[in-house]
Amino acid sequence: MMAVLAGLSGSAAAQGLSTVDGALTVQGGILQVKGNLELGGGSFTNNGNVFVSGNVVNNQAMAEADTGTLTLDGSASQTIGGSQAYFTRLLTINNPSGIVLTNNLKVGGKVIFSNGLVDATNGLGALVIGDTATVVGVSDERHVKGYVVKTGTGSFAYPVGDGLRYQPVTLELTDNSAGMSVRYYAEDAGTGTFTGTGASDIALEAYNNEEYWDLSPRGTATGKVIITYDDYRNPTITASENPNVFSIAHLTGGNWLNEGHNVSGTLTAGTVTSEVISVWSPFTVGAIPEAGLPVTLVSFNARAVENNALIEWQTTSEENASHFEVERSLDARKFVKIGTVNAAGNSNALQRYSLTDRTFGSQTQTVYYRLRSVDLDGTFSLTRAVSLQPRGAGRYAGVYPNPARKAGTVTVSSGIPSGQVSLWDMLGREIPVRKSSLSDGSVQVNLNGVASGMYLLKLTTNQGVVSHKLVVE
Repeated sequence: MMAVLAGLSGSAAAQGLSTVDGALTVQGGILQVKGNLELGGGSFTNNGNVFVSGNVVNNQAMAEADTGTLTLDGSASQTIGGSQAYFTRLLTINNPSGIVLTNNLKVGGKVIFSNGLVDATNGLGALVIGDTATVVGVSDERHVKGYVVKTGTGSFAYPVGDGLRYQPVTLELTDNSAGMSVRYYAEDAGTGTFTGTGASDIALEAYNNEEYWDLSPRGTATGKVIITYDDYRNPTITASENPNVFSIAHLTGGNWLNEGHNVSGTLTAGTVTSEVISVWSPFTVGAIPEAGLPVTLVSFNARAVENNALIEWQTTSEENASHFEVERSLDARKFVKIGTVNAAGNSNALQRYSLTDRTFGSQTQTVYYRLRSVDLDGTFSLTRAVSLQPRGAGRYAGVYPNPARKAGTVTVSSGIPSGQVSLWDMLGREIPVRKSSLSDGSVQVNLNGVASGMYLLKLTTNQGVVSHKLVVE
């Protein structure tokens, strides 16, 4: 049809749809376009549900959309373009062949990734996400390869990747005057000089030269950067066994700056959070010398003493250290502070610390502990969690480490034969693993071939079965 000048309130289908003059309104019904949707002069208002299997060509100015759903459900690749940006309240991507943007596609309410990728690599268009809009359904097979722009402030995880892997970056912005543009690159951002002129005065010694995120505000922006690192494009950039050496590396003016090293995770997977910054460009994960950490922690463990848990740790050096916070969790995810211990402050001698959790004996499930080391300027680092289970009939003392690394081992302090220890996934399927009994009565479980995820480590005794949650990273 060359022109449609009508209001649609029921269901309608068209083999391609082109508007030249006048107004087209979808009023609470369904418009299914099996072909291209071309919007010329006049106006197009969607208060219903529009399904398009072909290209969308928009040559008319649109206002922000308060209603309406656009579903792109073709089988061949679809292009969204024209001379004007297209606005919709809700957007569903359901095309296995993908969507190509040659102009902006702005969503005010929600983006649903159901099937397929969005290609916004040509620099002509971006997926623009409104102030309060949300994104669901992202994965390795469903994300944006190219530019995503987010307006508004607050915390937002950008649904970006390289078309093979979903590699998000999260920004927590307090100022975002005109939108922040983000794109992920699976390549080297470029060499530079390591200087101590970033948010942290500790100079980097290395950076990840296999991936980076280009963060470019369209106006002014202030906030924090949170980078997630995992097993993809993650070369070894440090010889240290302490993940707290990881930092936010920022390339600007030919220099790689350290923008902060607040770390949560392991050497192979976790997040790094920057300090508050307002200058933007390429960012990736970097590393500082271990000597630059405010505290060098040499041990951290928890053990049952009668009905209490005794948490102990040691340091060999401290620089401008303020205090330590012991945190507890019952699910290895959400931790709460249970106590504070003052640090020595500045020391090159061995320092021993401890804290007693007197509520441990009242617990009926595994308890996880971790340690937060806080510097005088407020920066902090976190240890990996250790787990401890209350003693009792058919129960075992603990599992270490937890979380555990893929292809690594965990030790079950139980005193029961290895044949009574088994690993199960959350769907109730037993995972075959190699087990061996150690001389001290504990059992070592080999995780070679076990994928990342949550599992149950089960101990079968003559008094029943005890299950312990195990996180494999």
